[in-house]
Amino acid sequence: STQRGDTSSWSAAALNAPVLAGDRVSTGDKARTEVQLDYANMLRLAEHSQANITSLTRSQIQIQLGRGMANYSVYKNSDADAEIDTPNVAIRTNRRESSFRILVTADDHTEVLVRRGEVEITTPQGGTRVGEGQFITVQGAGDQAQYKIGEAPARDDWDQWNTDRDNVIRNAVSRRHTNDYYVGAEDLDGHGTWTEVPDYGQVWRPNVEADWAPYRDGRWVDEPYWGSTWVSYDPWGWAPYHYGRWMMYDGSWAWWPGPAYGYPYYRPIWAPAYVSFFGYGGGFGFGGGWGSIGWLPLGPCDRFHPWYGRYGGRFGSVGFNAYNRGGFAPLHGGTRFSNVNLAMHDQHFRGGTTVSANEFGRGRMSAQPMSHAQFQNARFTTGRLPVNPSRESFSASGRPAAASTT
Repeated sequence: STQRGDTSSWSAAALNAPVLAGDRVSTGDKARTEVQLDYANMLRLAEHSQANITSLTRSQIQIQLGRGMANYSVYKNSDADAEIDTPNVAIRTNRRESSFRILVTADDHTEVLVRRGEVEITTPQGGTRVGEGQFITVQGAGDQAQYKIGEAPARDDWDQWNTDRDNVIRNAVSRRHTNDYYVGAEDLDGHGTWTEVPDYGQVWRPNVEADWAPYRDGRWVDEPYWGSTWVSYDPWGWAPYHYGRWMMYDGSWAWWPGPAYGYPYYRPIWAPAYVSFFGYGGGFGFGGGWGSIGWLPLGPCDRFHPWYGRYGGRFGSVGFNAYNRGGFAPLHGGTRFSNVNLAMHDQHFRGGTTVSANEFGRGRMSAQPMSHAQFQNARFTTGRLPVNPSRESFSASGRPAAASTT
């Protein structure tokens, strides 16, 4: 289960849900969960464990482990200094490639076992380094803390699971088609195929039904700073919905990661979704008198108009004649892969999605394809969405927390 930093209520965790500073994660009976903090820092929790994400920036990650057992892995080229705090000890990685487990049995008892690399252990009494294959027990709190270092015990099933997950991420074929900085790219393996497109490079085609479209099977969750954020129900639904662009190629949808060929210098830019929002129709519930709201995945040749943070500004709605002004420039020149152009001029295009204004952000939506006529009569938003977040939109899953996690 998870608790957002800006709310006091817990709800069931959801795959592909964003994690922000201030959030808490709690596990119940027989649980194993993985929290990807960025492309190179992975936190995993065993059953009956609770962690608080106290700091999460590009250069600094700080986790509080209040109880239970966790594993923390750092991959190569990490940009962040990570610190995991228990009630009586601090463990720091200093960007070194490593993997270690932490067990908290009481406020005055912490055990750290290093399986790979080296970590720095600090208490009020001082600090020490614990290397690969070593095991440290810290007993006591404050000035009374004492530690003892010995040889690590044999590997067990928990260690093997963490090693397997690390190998899946490190060795993913899809990471070679993007680069290491695309969080979640490993999930694409086994769910689609990679194809070369002239002048664009590699694109990924998911194994989906013929009438499938991006940003349709999921929900909009209201997140601090970001506002409406897409949480996909697809098992691979992180990387393709927060990086790159979607385009129609040879009769089917394909995800283009962007100019990933610039690796190691290119860094993908994360967004809550790469779509444009539209409103149309009369009725009740949506700002400006719109009865329905729609969204369209953006192609490489489309401009991007953010609705969040300092970019969003005040709500405004304009016709398509003003679409190509403002916002961020397309990632690729020309109009060959412009979904906006398709929506306006191809009467058979059904790549947009729409719901009634009252459904937006309220759990599992009755999403429908947008018709050509609806696009013809729609106006798109140039800033912050005129939507008052509902209570349902604060939960990524829409389900109550499991009793065993509290």
